[in-house]
Amino acid sequence: MTVAIGTYVEIGTDYYFQNFHHGTTRGFNGFAYSFAGFGYTGTTVDLEGANVDAQLVFANNPLSMAIAKTHADLRSIIKVHTVVMTPTLGESDSFTTDTFMMTGFSNDLSRIAFRLSSPLDAVTADVPRRRLSSKIVGALPSTGSVNLL
Repeated sequence: MTVAIGTYVEIGTDYYFQNFHHGTTRGFNGFAYSFAGFGYTGTTVDLEGANVDAQLVFANNPLSMAIAKTHADLRSIIKVHTVVMTPTLGESDSFTTDTFMMTGFSNDLSRIAFRLSSPLDAVTADVPRRRLSSKIVGALPSTGSVNLL
């Protein structure tokens, strides 16, 4: 059986890219993903359980540089969906979904590497500034008192 791996990337709420269907825009999870040639290193975990940064690598051009600068400054949330594809079954649903925070980037003349870290890793990166709201977590308490029954 021939199997291929495809990757869909959500950069903040601004950009949606996929790296497998050349020259086409693909629908996935209700969004339109444009083709972009990029590589994804995936994430690894050391023996102590700390995350080692993952990377997205794009060609160095004005668009990818603008995306890198903007979203590194914003510490944007980036979601990476990996799918399995076969010639007979087509594309699967998301095989894995990884959620990261963009913590920076590095570049040379030919490429830009987006540095990604866990959004909950408060030791090596700031946790994104977020507020709890009923839209995110449901009903919120209106007082600070707790009654044990």
